[in-house]
Amino acid sequence: MFVSIPSDPFAQRMNIAFIFTAACWTLWWNIQWKRVMGFWLRPPYRRWVQWLFRAFFALCFLGALDRLFQELQAHPLTKRDIGPTIGIAAIMCAVVALMSIFGLWMLDRRDRKPGIPGE
Repeated sequence: MFVSIPSDPFAQRMNIAFIFTAACWTLWWNIQWKRVMGFWLRPPYRRWVQWLFRAFFALCFLGALDRLFQELQAHPLTKRDIGPTIGIAAIMCAVVALMSIFGLWMLDRRDRKPGIPGE
């Protein structure tokens, strides 16, 4: 069960765009799971930890897809709403992509940093 938003068309477009962005982001987690695990853990990863993360990523993706389909059933997009919703989703996906790229860049810097003398 989920809480539906009011019948405001702008709020509905924003909500669908946000959920679509979440689905895209969790799909990326599933495709690049080894890199994404680096946000939480440093390699090497034990096999059971890899499977645990992969199961978590898969469940997140399935949950995002389920929520997206529920929202689209509750508030179907009209022809006039499709364009703006795609535009909003594209902006949100671009922001998430840039944040992810920056986060991965920071992880690479962290992992390449030489050890502190005296450790």
